[in-house]
Amino acid sequence: MALAGLLGVMEIGPEKAPMIVQLRAKQADAAERGRLVRELAPMVRAAGGLLIVDDDFEAAMAGADGVHLGQEDMAERTGDRPWSELLAELRSAAPPGFLIGLSTHSRAQVELAAGLDVDYIGFGPILQTRSKLAQEPAVGFEALEQVCAISPHPVVAIGGLGAEEALRCARAGAAGVAMIGALVGTTEAEVRARAVDLATALKHAIHALGSAVSPAGGPAARSPAS
Repeated sequence: MALAGLLGVMEIGPEKAPMIVQLRAKQADAAERGRLVRELAPMVRAAGGLLIVDDDFEAAMAGADGVHLGQEDMAERTGDRPWSELLAELRSAAPPGFLIGLSTHSRAQVELAAGLDVDYIGFGPILQTRSKLAQEPAVGFEALEQVCAISPHPVVAIGGLGAEEALRCARAGAAGVAMIGALVGTTEAEVRARAVDLATALKHAIHALGSAVSPAGGPAARSPAS
């Protein structure tokens, strides 16, 4: 229901900035996440977006456009192995054009990610967020600007962000902005209304900046589909 409201407004999203929907199905098992990917991927693409799966590479291989991996996910998957080895294995198993993103929460993690074969990094939380019970300390906009200046990968700002904050993130050099709370609603109509308002605000923000980039990127909203 909520996804339908979000997909319905993708066509008015920020120009030149593909909208990305991230599937966050933390409570689902692997089989259910795979089923959701097969169901949602065609819908998201038909609306002009990309579907990224949070944490679950195997589920993403059911037809998504990419996977987003966290620091804990990578540590659990690799053990004592170099992260570069795991990423190489994922690349070889994935189809051409498959996106791999990595969460980072500090300058040190961004510097380590610089040598990894990922397509983008998430950085934050920029502000404290109500979407996660357990979260890293907020890093702020100044830290975002600093990591955008040193990262060879596009940086997607995450954590406690709405349309107003998205403009600040773009000015800091972020290639994209991830949002959950700004889009969450209890009905399709509520999600659609929030998405319309957000997309319109982002358009105005991008026009005010005088340019737009894509995520790999551009200021783009990301929402859970679960």
